Amino acid sequence: MMMSIIRNFPRALLEEHRQWHHANHQDNPANIPAGYGLRFLEFHRQFIARALQWYNRQGYNPQLVAPWQSVPEEIRYTPCYNRAAERRILFNPQSFATADELGRFIESSNIHGCIHQEAARLYNERELNDFDVAPVSTIFYNIHGMIDGWYRQWESVMGQQGRGNAAAGVTSRRKSGGKGHNLAQPDRRNLSGKVKHALAKNGIRRRSK
Repeated sequence: MMMSIIRNFPRALLEEHRQWHHANHQDNPANIPAGYGLRFLEFHRQFIARALQWYNRQGYNPQLVAPWQSVPEEIRYTPCYNRAAERRILFNPQSFATADELGRFIESSNIHGCIHQEAARLYNERELNDFDVAPVSTIFYNIHGMIDGWYRQWESVMGQQGRGNAAAGVTSRRKSGGKGHNLAQPDRRNLSGKVKHALAKNGIRRRSK
């Protein structure tokens, strides 16, 4: 896998990302506070859009920063990767009542942290393990474009009502699984029509494991 460090990446964008993570740092990923998940998803959606606008103006290769359609297998089978969390995100998105709940789950299940950690190790891209400089790596956009695809899938499944609830910060009355590890195990043979449509729309492939 050929990746690269982005030349002349704007210092202002790098500082914006650094400040967001320092201001929103969570010492205990198993106890993510309400509101963090939506902030995480929305900040990164807006940040990667601005960063890629700059990137494209430089004439750099757009394929290097294209969202991953799925997590690479060499990452999925590392010890830290939570495949049960992945199944819930991909095949049972309606189990998240709000975007905030989805975003908190992505953090509390360690799926986001593990992807950064293992991509840094496997692809020799140590910047990915440092929030202060991670956006200088093209892999950062592969990862966060994919995560934004998960968010868009949730939006597609939940429709206008879901987006309204997320914006309003409405929380679920359903038990959400506490620390984020009491995971739903959907029967993929019985996926709803909305979920199947959202998977296809966002280019997400179903997995057998």
